[in-house]
This record gives sequence, C-alpha cells and structure tokens, in this order.
Amino acid sequence: MPHARLVTTMLVFLFGSGLGAAPLQAQPLTSSQLQGWIEAMHSEARQLEDIAAIARLQRAYGYYIDKGYWNEAADLFAADATLEIGVDGVYRGQDRIRRMLIRYGEGSPDTGPGLPFGQMVRHMQLQPVITLDPDGLHAKARWRDFALLGRYQESAHWGDGIMENSYVKADGVWKLQALRLFTNFVAPYEGGWARLEAAPQDWRSAAAREIPPDAPPTLDYRPFPEAFAPPFHYPLQPPMRQRWSERITNVTWPAELQPLRESVEGYAAELDRLWAERAIENLQARYGYYIDKGLWDEAASLFSREATYEFGQGGVYVGNERIHQALELMGPPGLDTGQLNNYPMLQPIITVAPDALSASARWRSDVQLSRDGQGTWGGGVYENTYVNENGEWKLSKLHYYVTFWANYDKGWVDGTFPMPRPSTALPPDLPPTEVYGSQPEVYLFPFSYPHLVTKGPHRGTGGDNAQ
Repeated sequence: MPHARLVTTMLVFLFGSGLGAAPLQAQPLTSSQLQGWIEAMHSEARQLEDIAAIARLQRAYGYYIDKGYWNEAADLFAADATLEIGVDGVYRGQDRIRRMLIRYGEGSPDTGPGLPFGQMVRHMQLQPVITLDPDGLHAKARWRDFALLGRYQESAHWGDGIMENSYVKADGVWKLQALRLFTNFVAPYEGGWARLEAAPQDWRSAAAREIPPDAPPTLDYRPFPEAFAPPFHYPLQPPMRQRWSERITNVTWPAELQPLRESVEGYAAELDRLWAERAIENLQARYGYYIDKGLWDEAASLFSREATYEFGQGGVYVGNERIHQALELMGPPGLDTGQLNNYPMLQPIITVAPDALSASARWRSDVQLSRDGQGTWGGGVYENTYVNENGEWKLSKLHYYVTFWANYDKGWVDGTFPMPRPSTALPPDLPPTEVYGSQPEVYLFPFSYPHLVTKGPHRGTGGDNAQ
C-alpha cells in the first residue's frame, strides 16, 4: 500500500500513546487526536491490502486449475477448508479437496503439474464483490466462474456459475476457507446453452458418484434452464463510509503539527480515492449479478434518483422509477425458465474525481443470452458515471455502447443483426444521445478518461472524448 512508510514516519513524529476514534470537531488539533487519525488511516490501508490479497488469491486459484497445478491449488485452502460444487456435496480438508480438484479436472494424482493430453479446463475468476469482516481476519466474496472445457477432438463445453466463497487470514496470510460454486450450466459447444434440457432429478457429477462427499449439499437447487439466483453474502445497501476529507476538517492545525499537515491531507485524499474505486467496482459487479437473475428491484436501487439509463439505440430513460421500468423490458422478475441474461462486468478503468464525490468508469461486457430456445452473443462497452450520495455510491449514468449482437450458431462473423430500436411498449424519455450502428459498422465509443501516458484526448468520432 502506498504511504505505509509515511504513516510510520508520522507516528514516530508524534510518539504519543494510541487512542481510539478522534473527535471530529476538536479545535485546536492535538497530537493525540492526529495520532488517532493516522492509526485509523493505517488500519484502512491494511484493509485495502487485504482486499487486494483476496482477489489475488482467488485469481491464482483459477490459473492453477487451468493448467493442472492440483497441489498448488489445494495449498491455497486452509487445513479445515471445504469445497462444494453444484449439488455434489461438501468435501472437507486439503487432502479431500486436492483429490476432488484432480477428479474434476480429469487429471492424475501421479502426474503434474499439467493436464492430460488434449484436456482443457479453463476457469476464469471474474467480477469480484469482496466484503471484509470487522475482525479483519475473515472475508467473503462473490465471483463469476466462466469456463471453457473439453478434450481435443472429443468434446467442447461452456461452463457458467457463481461462487460465494469465504476466506480466513492466519499468520498474516489469506487462505480459502470455503469455496462454494453454484453451477449454472455446463453446455455443449454445439447448440450452446439455449438448447439445454432440464437436468435430471439427480444431477450430481460423475466425480461425486465416484467419490462420495463428507456431507450432503448445503443447498439443493436446479441449474439452467431453471431460474435460480444463488444467495448473496452482502446486503442490498452496503454500509456508508464517511470520507476522510470530511473527517479531518473543522480543526485548527497548531504550528508544531504543521509539518505533517500536507502529508496527512494527501494521505486522506488517496485513501478516499482508493475506497471509492473499490466501492464502484463492487457497485458495478452487484449491478451485473442482479440483472443476470432478473432482480430488477435490486438493480434499480443502485441508481441515483435523477440517474439516466441508455442501452444501445433504445433511447434514454430518466429517473429511478423509469429506469426500473426499462430494466423490466429484459424479462419478468426472476426471469423465465430457459432465459439466460448474463452480463459480466469486466476490465474496469475507474476514474475518481479529486473530491471523491463523483467518478466515471469504462467496462467491457460480452454477453450470453437465451430467449425462446435461441442463443445470442453480445458485446459492448459501458461508459458510466457515479455519484457519492451521503457516503453511498450510486450509478448516475449508465450508457451501454453495443459493439455487436449475433446469433449463437452463426457467430459474430456471419450472424450479426442490428440493435433493437426504442421500445414502443415503453417509449424512452429522450432519443439516443448518439446515433450509430453495430457490427459490421465500426463506431468509436468516447473514452471517459484521457490517454493514461500522454494525458491527451483520444481521437474518435463518438461523442465528447475526454480532454
């Protein structure tokens, strides 16, 4: 974490005794109150480091599974950890977890690292929502698991699921305490997810039939084409956070503390920016998980009161209530049986304003849809803005620029089709802000940020590019 040495230097400068939360209205500022601020900032810096470490841990798991590093993957788990995939039941302890990882990957305990010849086991770990427990030693996270599976010249499958995992920190190291993968589907490449039939009553995997679990599944459910939303570990409304720039105001800095003022205020502003980035990443990920499952009430709650919503060439909807109605155009609450609505939120570039009260972000969302037995590919980019309302981040503008829509069977080369036009059932409040066509036409979406190295504007034809 940047500024770790700065914090230590400031504490040495103050060499006072530790205090709890500092009064917000103290005048003049005392060294003990300032020390309380600095220690609290240091604690928050450690929390940000913990969030980064958990994300790194889970991503490492995916890379190990990809290439058959079974021992290395199992070593990411705590000694008493659990593994649960689909409705296969619960496997306890590192040895049992290692055995099941090998079996799921169709590997061999006598070889490795490496997969059998021709085997593909790609499990991408995407779209995290990470929540630390107050004790700083436990955490939970929701992840999207997107898989490419198969064997050379034999079979190919898509895989999709949601993980709700827990983590534990022991001796300063984060480990997986429980990995719970709610399998949504494993679908043949030929025909795809849209043609999947209902799973049999007992849809345990061959691995679980061969190696009985230590305990039954913690939750019984039905995979796609049935509609099911895995439970969320986090509340609809996350805890509000007061910015440090607000917490350290209304004080008079005495002369003896003035040498630290610039450093403290700079460190506070940096913490506010980093927390804003984490909050916005969580916010957008939550939005994706909600619309995936047709949870329109929950998705609409993430928008500010006067927000705008624009999807492709469908026009602009203004205000929270109208956005809620626009989201419902995608399907009934909870979706229909056989309806897939996967909108992953990926590859963010988040730009937070200096005051940490507003932000913008660019996201990639390559889409998997199914309607009435027909599969669809989609691809596009979000250019969104956000606002901090009394300590809670909200979407203030959602704008999805469509790159392509395509028939699943024909693909994005031969099977593209035009974007839908504005709804006649729910006409938008405003026309599209930009008129453009999707693939095979090429349109340069505006960037919300300047070039990261040259700091100059991006050349392009779409909208007002960042200056």
